[in-house]
Amino acid sequence: MLLALEQARQAARSGADILLEAESGTGKELLARLVHEESQRAGRAFVAINCAAVPENLLESELFGHVRGAFTGALGTNPGKFALASGGTLLLDEIGEMPLVLQPKLLRVLQEREFYRLGDSRPMTADVRIIASTNRPLQWLVAEGRFREDLYYRLNVIPLALPPLRERGDDVLELAEYFVAKFAAPNAPPPLSEGFRAALRAHSWPGNVRELANAMRRAVALCDGEEIGADALPLTNAGPSAGAGWLKPGLSLRELEKTLLEITLHATAGNRTHAAELLGVSLRTVRNKIREHGLPPRRLP
Repeated sequence: MLLALEQARQAARSGADILLEAESGTGKELLARLVHEESQRAGRAFVAINCAAVPENLLESELFGHVRGAFTGALGTNPGKFALASGGTLLLDEIGEMPLVLQPKLLRVLQEREFYRLGDSRPMTADVRIIASTNRPLQWLVAEGRFREDLYYRLNVIPLALPPLRERGDDVLELAEYFVAKFAAPNAPPPLSEGFRAALRAHSWPGNVRELANAMRRAVALCDGEEIGADALPLTNAGPSAGAGWLKPGLSLRELEKTLLEITLHATAGNRTHAAELLGVSLRTVRNKIREHGLPPRRLP
């Protein structure tokens, strides 16, 4: 983790665009903000947009802006994220979810450093530093035909990565104590029992620091004694369907994908947002896979 932070600080001084690849919940936006604050653009805006959270038909307008009358419903002018981040840093979170049809336009902006708002014939200068982040290696998406290879190489000027929480040793204990103090304030934070600490170490934390923060918030809220005991960490079990027998030779990739999705949805009580975080994909991908495999559209029993 210290190496990742040092590399981020070195990258910040260079001014070059950055590709940040790390699992969901590891703190990609926090690292992007560190890069911004350590750079020469620190005094200007830091703007973030989640490419997976904006509907496909609105993403171009959100990025590049539009003028009044550019399309039906455009009753005013939208400057767009590139204009809002002018002179500063623009974080393109979950860049792998950007539609293929929009990727050539982003590539042109990165190469020419100018863009056009929808409905406008005047070019705008793109004076921004781009940090693109993804929870899936973009090379995988390139191989699957879901991401342009030329855009990948244009973004991958300086690659950065963050380790998942399961690889950070006893960092989980220090982070847990930090979150307990934060969520207990202004009261004194209750101490963590040895059983609770052992449970923290034993869990693999597929949702990384985000999952840990939620677990600590719950533990503090439910603590009614002098210390937080092991029973205050009811880490979800995926249920009987996640037993050792579900993974066996002869299981097709499609069946494997469906079973894994069912197990994760069961573990999260049907919460698709949480399931997406655990699987390391976007909410849009989870929704599409639910429809593709014919799973219940809402909560599982």
